[in-house]
Amino acid sequence: MAMTRIISLSIESRPECIELLSRALHGLCSLLRLPAEELAKVELAMVEAVNNVVEHAYGFEPAHRVWVEFELTPERFGLRVSDRGQAMPPERLASARGFADPDPADPDTWTLRTRGLEIIKACMDEVEYQVRDGVNTLSMSRTLAGAAARQSA
Repeated sequence: MAMTRIISLSIESRPECIELLSRALHGLCSLLRLPAEELAKVELAMVEAVNNVVEHAYGFEPAHRVWVEFELTPERFGLRVSDRGQAMPPERLASARGFADPDPADPDTWTLRTRGLEIIKACMDEVEYQVRDGVNTLSMSRTLAGAAARQSA
């Protein structure tokens, strides 16, 4: 039976605290010997999700909590980012289109602003959002490279 490892961390809603989560993620991923490409995708999704909380849920107001839960199995990497700030409109996640390269002819596509959910969806296999009892949670997971080969072995 595959072992599941879960760790929960909490940071203050300040942009400079997000680096602490990235460093923790790197340490956790070394346990699984996660390939650099996989780590980069998971890290980008996590950073985008936490940035969204800091910016949109809390309006850059410090002294609020952001909770991040990492769930590691040999097959999947799961993340849950939770907050008690302003909830995301329910249709926002569903309306996030796929991440596309910027169009040289369209300056509106040259920025990454407002593209956080598109980036998250491009990096992760599953992305869900729920609000329950005043807690907003963005849950994401990614099947790890080589997991199918390990399962069939």
